[in-house]
Amino acid sequence: MTGPVLGTRPRTALMYNYYLGGKSWSGVDAQAAMEVVRSSPDAPAVARENFKFAGRAAAWAVAEFGIGQVLDIGVGIVHDVPLDSVEKCVRAVAPQATVLAYDNDPVVRAHARAWRPGYGGVLGGDIRDLDSILRHPDAGDLLDLTAPTAVVLAAILHFVADPAAVMAGLREHLAPGSVVVVSHATSTDTEQGRVDDMTEAYEEASSPIRFRTEAEIRELADGWRIVTPPGLVDVQNWSVDGARRYTPYETVRVLGMAAVLPEASAAVEVAHGVG
Repeated sequence: MTGPVLGTRPRTALMYNYYLGGKSWSGVDAQAAMEVVRSSPDAPAVARENFKFAGRAAAWAVAEFGIGQVLDIGVGIVHDVPLDSVEKCVRAVAPQATVLAYDNDPVVRAHARAWRPGYGGVLGGDIRDLDSILRHPDAGDLLDLTAPTAVVLAAILHFVADPAAVMAGLREHLAPGSVVVVSHATSTDTEQGRVDDMTEAYEEASSPIRFRTEAEIRELADGWRIVTPPGLVDVQNWSVDGARRYTPYETVRVLGMAAVLPEASAAVEVAHGVG
């Protein structure tokens, strides 16, 4: 595979690749992405900040909690993006960590086979069906669900109709001490016309986008303990030391958080607003 992938409808993963400065997109993907950019000129910059947030937060979780396995779900096409991937960021702090990548788009998996055989491959899996990820036969002995896991859901849940069900499923399946890294497009403090334009641009894509309010995104962490500081913040500002203090982008916002799965007794307190 040596050039852009042809398609008849925009694919969200290829649109994202376009924002990030990659080359793995076709004309229809670029056209849809440019429609978003016309309405929200900040979109490529926010996409890059989101990509960097995912790697930064995943690496922090692995280093902070000694986690040895990472699931990068909805990995997209990263081989030609001029930024450090989740895998690279994690291996910089934990060279022996297991990093498993998943995506439900066959085009993404085809790119991975052609360009990144050393990545360990991208496994087929859909976040809406956790068994397809957590019990994937090709993961074999690489994934131990009795041990804490870091799960990266970067810019994925805004393509899911019921993200609360996803977060609840992860709570049920993962071991205490696991960390989830989440980012999500928000309608809070974003001009409604821009939200409408971006939503329309994704209507014909492989996955329509759903903007949610800051409060709705925060509620996704029900039963988890949001790491505070920094809490739920614009992705470019996520850092536990509080050193990142950038002005929010004007035309589109993506919020990010890391949240820890507490022990069962602590989870009851978190659910009731304690801690």
